[in-house]
Amino acid sequence: MNFNKKHLSFMGIFLLSIMLLWGCASNENNPEKDEDNMSSGEETDGDLEFHLGGVINPEGVTNFNPLLSTGNYDQLFEYLYDPLFYFNPIDGELIGMLASGEGELSEDEKTYTLNLKENIQWHDGEEFTAEDIVYTFNALNESKTLDRYNIWGENRLKEVTATADDVVTFKLGDAFPSFEYYLTTVRIVPEHIFSEEDPATFLNKEPIGTGLFKFDNVNESAINLVRNDDYYDNPANIDKLVIDRFNDSSALTLALEKGEIDASDGTIAMGNIPKLLENEDNDIQVYPGLDNFSVVMNNKKEGLDNPTIRRAIQLSVDQKSLIEKAEMDMVYPANPGFLSDTFADMVDESLFENTNYHFNIDEATKLIESEGYEKNKQGIFEKDGEELSFTYHMPSNAPAQNKEGNMISQWLEEAGIKIQMNLATGSELTKLAMSGDYDLIQLGLGTPPDPQAALEIFHSKMSAPIGENTQGLNYMRYEDEQVDEWLDEAFSAGPEERKELYGKIQNRIAEAAPFAPMYNVGGHIPYSSKKFTNFNKDVSIISSLSLRQVQAN
Repeated sequence: MNFNKKHLSFMGIFLLSIMLLWGCASNENNPEKDEDNMSSGEETDGDLEFHLGGVINPEGVTNFNPLLSTGNYDQLFEYLYDPLFYFNPIDGELIGMLASGEGELSEDEKTYTLNLKENIQWHDGEEFTAEDIVYTFNALNESKTLDRYNIWGENRLKEVTATADDVVTFKLGDAFPSFEYYLTTVRIVPEHIFSEEDPATFLNKEPIGTGLFKFDNVNESAINLVRNDDYYDNPANIDKLVIDRFNDSSALTLALEKGEIDASDGTIAMGNIPKLLENEDNDIQVYPGLDNFSVVMNNKKEGLDNPTIRRAIQLSVDQKSLIEKAEMDMVYPANPGFLSDTFADMVDESLFENTNYHFNIDEATKLIESEGYEKNKQGIFEKDGEELSFTYHMPSNAPAQNKEGNMISQWLEEAGIKIQMNLATGSELTKLAMSGDYDLIQLGLGTPPDPQAALEIFHSKMSAPIGENTQGLNYMRYEDEQVDEWLDEAFSAGPEERKELYGKIQNRIAEAAPFAPMYNVGGHIPYSSKKFTNFNKDVSIISSLSLRQVQAN
């Protein structure tokens, strides 16, 4: 199944370049690793180990529940819990995981039937059946906070039934053209375990999945997984997958340089890149993607409920400098209308070039003055004795992200906006965003691989009052009846009509400025081929599809 994805050409892209994803762990909770026990690719007690590095703080191992959005390390679920389909970010295609192939859609487009692969077992030996899929999707319906992408929304999914042990049927309220892409976002959990708990609070400390690896244990140094010898699509060649835990990106990158780990989950210290690539065994897989790093603004907070002030903040963020000076030209420009170039002809490319949305401190200042503000002796705008002041939350222990946050705060203060900085872990940032307990927050917004889903994070139904968790990703709490109407129309519209509606929505969002774009990023995965070979570069090289075929040199 093809998705019409634009392949960007940027300094020879896809398999060559660099990035940073923030790390959030504290030094006292992550002791230095014993170098004698860190040699990757070696056989320990006869077992072949692959070492994957990640910055994983204590909060990241609070739970192992793939249905929860906080308190866990999401990359872990790639190896433990399979979805029905895997979205391949390299070419935009869907690959069947638990599903045996493409589903069958009824003539009225309201019934979708899917066959499952044979001989699938849970890690505890229990048989996997369609009833587990029914349970998982019903759990999302019963606890709306779990339904992050509103798959059970109005006129969407209406019912899920098991018509046989290996056949599942989805009843839809209306035509749902992107339904299969939504299926990539749901990792199936075992009914015989989760039904005994509340899936919205279950910590799942001993995870049982269907994935390529089984959970063994977790300690301060690593999350340890072992090969699933009964894996339905052929077991991995490696015996153990060790996910080593690091304090920060610098320590992780140093371990890569020394050959102590075989790959990173995408975390890397930007300044160490030249030295890392001096070694011909090292390489980096890069591809554009679905994450837009942004200054997310709380549209319900006083001051930020004014679109003119939000536009001033948008104009005070210099994308070009962030990309060149902080991200070393290895990320991509972000669309003020939100859709990334991943979505090809559904994107309004003119918004990237529109100077009305480019960095302009003078224009930002004029916009603030137009709202009746005047600068005080400290150069900060005031109105009615109140300073224009906001708290700015950004990730801790993330050098590049911290640098970017400081750059942005300086630009905002130059524009006359007072900024108070606050550092928080990734999980803490997500909690703040969901509850609305923030002014400005530096965050990556990731979406399912569908333009409808990407834009629907701006639908009012995805919002919530301050103090209540959002159902979806509308952390901005942006609400616009016209945008809602266009999105509802686009949901079941044909390609040409959808394109026209998406163009209107992108322009409306750019003008309303519910967020200030920083840059777009997909995968940035450093790895070493010194001890292992046969990585599958047609998919993410650290996906289970790739690690299944990796072999020792």
